[in-house]
Amino acid sequence: MKKSLIALAVLAASGAALAQSSVTVYGRLDASVGSAKTGNIVNGVGPAGVTQMFSGNLTTSRLGFRGVEDLGGGLKAIFAIETGLNIDAPSASSLGDRAAFVGLTGGFGTVKLGRHDTSFDDIRDLMVSSNVWDSGNFATTETVVGTGATATNGVGGIGDYGDRASNQIRYESPSFGGVSFGLSHGFDETANVSDDVSAFNIRYKAGNLDIGAAYQENAQQNALGALGSTNEYSTVAGAYNFGAFRVSGGWNQAKTSTNLKANTYTVAANAPVGAWDFSLGYSTGKSKLNGNTTQKGDALSAGVVYNMSKRTRLYGLLTNGDIENAAGVKLRQRDIYAVGVAHVF
Repeated sequence: MKKSLIALAVLAASGAALAQSSVTVYGRLDASVGSAKTGNIVNGVGPAGVTQMFSGNLTTSRLGFRGVEDLGGGLKAIFAIETGLNIDAPSASSLGDRAAFVGLTGGFGTVKLGRHDTSFDDIRDLMVSSNVWDSGNFATTETVVGTGATATNGVGGIGDYGDRASNQIRYESPSFGGVSFGLSHGFDETANVSDDVSAFNIRYKAGNLDIGAAYQENAQQNALGALGSTNEYSTVAGAYNFGAFRVSGGWNQAKTSTNLKANTYTVAANAPVGAWDFSLGYSTGKSKLNGNTTQKGDALSAGVVYNMSKRTRLYGLLTNGDIENAAGVKLRQRDIYAVGVAHVF
């Protein structure tokens, strides 16, 4: 009898310990078929269309692990490892290329160490949060043209901010009456060079309203402190849920150390109707060098999603965008359409 009681006590203690920590495996798998016509326009001739299978048009395909351990007194240890996948043609991936961090969270806020989204990215994402898609192919922000290495170059040809940074320490504050803020800094870890990524944001959430502002600097300096092609990014964004539909939008500016500036304005909307979601996104931008217009462009995306369940969705998406010079001559274009299926687990 005594041995049985001891065994039960041990099991109870181990069960309590296990209850204090957990690991979750999660992921998103997205495949679609369609056509893409993206790239430069040369002498009035645009890129040829390519029929293909895509991975991650509605939502970026990924596999992740996240966990939390209750340390007591309101303090918890957290971690995550998230890797991007190309399910149309899988190849070797760097484990944790999307996120890989460990940290602590409690009444003081949250501290994360490793690879993670920058503090700027939270507000930038807020701008298009009403769209049903989160892929670079269909994002209208920055009037993005092209895929792969060129997908982040919008009006003015300025590289986008980069949504993640490695070697990063990030702090997220608790909410103070709906107001919160975040700070992040990614070290370049290269001798005689300063290529750090620093960002901060401030945000206010109350009911259906969510607004914020953020700034990020992608610095480039040599050992003598001379500035290289440092880029600065500023954004103000907001979203509101009206119940029958959601809207979001904002302003974003990308600026180089040579005084080239690109300003972009974005709006997005989504209307759920039963099992269906109908979504639109539009962006318009203009770049200027020393006050003179160099490029301008716009992009429009539309999508319809049928929710077969809470985890599985069928969808159809299309986007059209182009960028032209100050004289109105088209320089680059993007035309993509696709139909597919996405599943989350």
